[in-house]
Amino acid sequence: MPATSRMTRVAVRTLFATSILATTLTAAPAVALDRGLPSHQCTVNGVSVPPGAEVRGTNRKDRIECENDVENMTIWGGGGDDYIRVKGLIIDSQILGGDGDDTIQTSHLAPRYGQSTVRGNNGNDTLIVATVRGTAEHGATVYGDMGNDKITVGSVHGAPGDYARGGGQVFGNDGEDHIVTGAIDFGGRALGGSENDHIEAKSLGAEAGGVIQGGPGQDRISGLGGSVLKAGPGWGFVDGGLDDDQCRVVHASPDRARSTIASCE
Repeated sequence: MPATSRMTRVAVRTLFATSILATTLTAAPAVALDRGLPSHQCTVNGVSVPPGAEVRGTNRKDRIECENDVENMTIWGGGGDDYIRVKGLIIDSQILGGDGDDTIQTSHLAPRYGQSTVRGNNGNDTLIVATVRGTAEHGATVYGDMGNDKITVGSVHGAPGDYARGGGQVFGNDGEDHIVTGAIDFGGRALGGSENDHIEAKSLGAEAGGVIQGGPGQDRISGLGGSVLKAGPGWGFVDGGLDDDQCRVVHASPDRARSTIASCE
């Protein structure tokens, strides 16, 4: 009997412990994916700023520089003619010029869980971005916004999703903008916006597909340096938009053209 009693007590304790463990596992809340804290190394006017969700300039002319990747954060130039330089990747972050004639120079836009964005905001801005590659869910986008902007980017890749959001896209927006791009392909888009814009691309839809749209105004669309742009042989769409537009664009494969050239002289 004593041996049987000890065995019974061991069995009860084991069952109790198993029950507690099961209850704990069942009741434990779901743990959110840890995307890490910002760990950038940035300076504002030569003064180091601690890592955080935001780096802000002043209402005067600022120089903001970041040596490595920026992730899950916003850089805001504020007022004045600012210079913003990010040498690392732009991961799920926004780079905003603010008011003034700003110069923004960045490495690659690399969205991971969210959006990666560069915006000039108000003023005649100069934007230089290495590559603009996104997906329908996680977009990589460059906006000139208000003013006569000069936008220079490398390749623009990534098909947008619903309502033409996401993907790899470049927008001139308001003002007379000059957009120069590398290859626009795999659903990448470049859009001039309002007024008289000039869009130059190295190639369009060489492998899969790409879009160039001038929008309202008397726009010019061409290859780099005013050369003839070949649309395709994958699929390319060029639309000058409203008003009288000049397009130096031809089909890459005239005998089996898969591209569309519309609203162009």
